[in-house]
Amino acid sequence: MDISTTDKETLRKLAERYSEIAHLDIQQERIDRYYKTNNMEEVRPLVLINEVPWGEINDEALVNTCSKDVRGLETQMRRALYQWDHFQVDMVIPPVFSVGKWSRSSGIGISVQETRLQGDTGTSIMSHEYSDQLKTDEDLDKLKLPVITSDKEGSEKAAALANEIFSGLMPVELIGAAYSYNMWDKIAQYRGVEPILMDLAMRPEFMHETAKRFMQIAAAELEQCLEQDLLGNGDMLIHCTAACAKDLPGSDFEGKVTPKDIWGRCSAQIFAAVSPDMHDEFDLAYNEKLFGEFGRLYYGCCEPMHNKVDILRKRFKNLKKISITPWADPEVAADEIGKDFVFAAKPNPANVSMSNFNPEPVEQEIAAYLEPCKRNGTTCEFVLKDIS
Repeated sequence: MDISTTDKETLRKLAERYSEIAHLDIQQERIDRYYKTNNMEEVRPLVLINEVPWGEINDEALVNTCSKDVRGLETQMRRALYQWDHFQVDMVIPPVFSVGKWSRSSGIGISVQETRLQGDTGTSIMSHEYSDQLKTDEDLDKLKLPVITSDKEGSEKAAALANEIFSGLMPVELIGAAYSYNMWDKIAQYRGVEPILMDLAMRPEFMHETAKRFMQIAAAELEQCLEQDLLGNGDMLIHCTAACAKDLPGSDFEGKVTPKDIWGRCSAQIFAAVSPDMHDEFDLAYNEKLFGEFGRLYYGCCEPMHNKVDILRKRFKNLKKISITPWADPEVAADEIGKDFVFAAKPNPANVSMSNFNPEPVEQEIAAYLEPCKRNGTTCEFVLKDIS
């Protein structure tokens, strides 16, 4: 890729500082803590901050100056350096610069139809009112299996750009990622939440058929990603939490990624409103088939899972981490999790989003997570996310 002299000088200056930080001894210390956390060894809980409202932070250090062709790389480095300077906690900048593999999808036959409401603060977070496009069996027949195509040219260009900028500073690698599929999040985008909850109660057979169709879509997507070598364990994080694991890839790994070599992740956020039995019947029973062969599984997002640990335990032999949100009961969660899984604590972002920061509720919330985890010998990590 041809880069202007000015752009190259700007990117090179950022890369020099990025590389300097990446080679600090503390990076390996933190990476070791990531591994120990996922191995459920006794270690100080990780603290991570992700999903930052970058559009709400007005600072010249975050202002891009390069042309749009290289802006993605510039943004990535500026944000990493800014977070390192201001709120790094246990953030890792590894000594190898990773470029994710590119791909594209043909879609599933329908697209999201919605009305959006967004604030004026610069945040990317918004409210969504979705149109219900999957009301009938005929609507379900509109769904198609996606065709996933590896964008090798785009991947190689991105890697070549990074190699040019980081030349002599640090190595660059092209990586695949863990596999995540949140079926009910996707269905909600094509229906809205209320129609789903009503139909789960009033039209269960139709909802089973809906779940079956989306699982077929997921299975087709996963198979093609595996065939085209798009997946892997290159990322340090899986949905904002530590992803390092000593048992991944498997001991018999010979270079071709299979599900047993990587993390998988699923969740069902709108199932916060359903019983454990319904959650198991309409989500876990399907995800067990899709994710049962993965090396490790992380379950959950914003739905409270404190009273559903037992159904997770029964379904997934590879379960290693559970999301525990501000709406969950940490006492019950730690009692149920015990020493079997990592307790991924998600503190309430509202406590740090006020005009005037008050540390007291934050301290109380931290204690509410840590005390039951300590009593039960439960491995805990903190992930502050969804900040706006």
